[in-house]
Formats: sequence, C-alpha cells, structure tokens
Amino acid sequence: MRYTRMVIAAGVGTLLLTGCADDTPAGPGAGASAAREVVTEADIVLPVSAYFLTPEQQALVDTAQSTLASDCMKRYGFDWPVTKAEPVKAVSRRYGVVSEKVAAEHGYHMIPVAGDDEHARGTASGRAKLPPEAYMVFGAKGPKGGKAVSGGTYRGKDIPAGGCVGEVGRKLGLDKVQNPAKGRIGLLSIDFTSFDRAQKMPEFIKAQDAWASCMRKAGYRHTAFLQPAEKYTLKGDSASPQEKTAARADVGCKKEAKLPTVLLRLETRIQNDYIEQNAAGFAEIKRDQEAVIKSANKALAN
Repeated sequence: MRYTRMVIAAGVGTLLLTGCADDTPAGPGAGASAAREVVTEADIVLPVSAYFLTPEQQALVDTAQSTLASDCMKRYGFDWPVTKAEPVKAVSRRYGVVSEKVAAEHGYHMIPVAGDDEHARGTASGRAKLPPEAYMVFGAKGPKGGKAVSGGTYRGKDIPAGGCVGEVGRKLGLDKVQNPAKGRIGLLSIDFTSFDRAQKMPEFIKAQDAWASCMRKAGYRHTAFLQPAEKYTLKGDSASPQEKTAARADVGCKKEAKLPTVLLRLETRIQNDYIEQNAAGFAEIKRDQEAVIKSANKALAN
C-alpha cells in the first residue's frame, strides 16, 4: 500500500528511484537548480523527487496505515498486528553503479537492507494465524488468493467499501492521490520518460560512446551503459570477484566519460521544463502529499 515508491526497468536492469529529504527541492519551480556532478549514487537527485514521499514520510504513512487498519479490524473482532515502519533509504541504481566503494564491495548486486527480511517474516507469521474471514474484512486478497471484497457485511456489521484498506485510504487521503483518473499520477511519469529521452540526446550518445571505448580498453565489449549490470545481477546472492572487477572498470569508465553527470544534467533539464509547463498540476500533487502527511500525523496522535 505504499504511496509513491517507483521501480522502473530499462532493458533487463532494474533502477530503483529514491530521494532524500535534504536533497529534494521544496516545490514547483524549486527544481530549477543546476544538476550536480555525480560522484556517488547519492548525487542522483532529480527535480521530480520533490513530489515523492521521503523515506521518513513514507515510514510515517505506512505506520499510520497499519495503525488505522488495526483499529478497523478490531471492530470486527480481529487482532490485526500493527507494524511500525522504519525509513528505508535504498541506494539508487538509476545509472547503474557509479560509486567506487559500492563497486568494490557489492559489484552490481543491490545493497541489502538490514532487518528487512526479518520484518517481513514477522509480519507474515503474525497474520498467518488469522482466519480467512479476516482477509475478507481487511479488503486484501485472502490467503488462498481470493478476490478482495468491496462492502458487504460480517456478523451483522457493514464492511466499508474496499474493506478496512479502503476505509484507511479514505481517512488518510490516499484514495485521492492514488486515483489515476485525476491525471496527477500521469504527471509523475516524467520520472520514467526523462530517462529514456535523455539517452536519445547527442550529449549522452557522445558520453556513452566514450564509456564504451574505455570499456573495450579494459577488456569488456558493451554498447549500452546498463549492459554490464544485466550480465551479473541475477548471478548468486552476492558479487563474485569477477563481477567486482567488472564493476570497478565500469565505474572508472563512467567517471572518465562523465556519463552519469551528463545524464543527470540532461534529465534535470527535461524534468525542470516539464514541471514548469505543468506547474498547476505539480502544485496540486504537493498539496495532496502534504494533506496525507497531516492526516497520518493526526492518526498517530490519537
């Protein structure tokens, strides 16, 4: 039920888009600042990042959702567990691996998030003890894949439309910000399209050619900068010595060609222009986002 966590695919490689609260612009037009030089993955911050929840805000909303859902379920006699979410700050792989430290330690493999597996197992085990009727009331799919229920009754009590999930969404305002019919989610698709558009521009093509030439000298034949990651990411749970060597060469060539910096500069220009042209829509996204945060704080204060 996360609000706006976006994962996009480019070829086979997976690019995780994240933003940090200290690095994101404050609102419409604030993303007009010049793109920084990319030295580490943390430098990859785009203007549209201001319109996604920060990790801290996402954790707040997730905790409020869990708390309100538990309150709703108690009305029907179910002890639905409350989960206190913690901020998850994943390392961006939008441009592949760009940090020498990450390449040397993890290759192309994602950096594991501490405690994430244990948390998931604990939540699943807590809910596994509940009867199928609990999932019906909750509004999610049942343990055997049954369809979600919209409305209806349980032991003489009316079930909210969409179950407790639907009720919580309306209380927090998530039903409003997640409604594709309103068109604002479509505005956020610039986070996908700017990546594709930037790679068709002459400045990027020149940088990628320089990167490919550098990689050939290092003994690797690739024509697209995400290809090395595609070769290694599905092999094993951790990086092999060969993978780490390839990743270090990749990072060195990206640095020499200034490929991540060029790509960030182009994407920033594309996104800034788009946000300026659609200022009213982005201002509404920001207002709705702030309303969700306010509702989440209120829910947890009660």
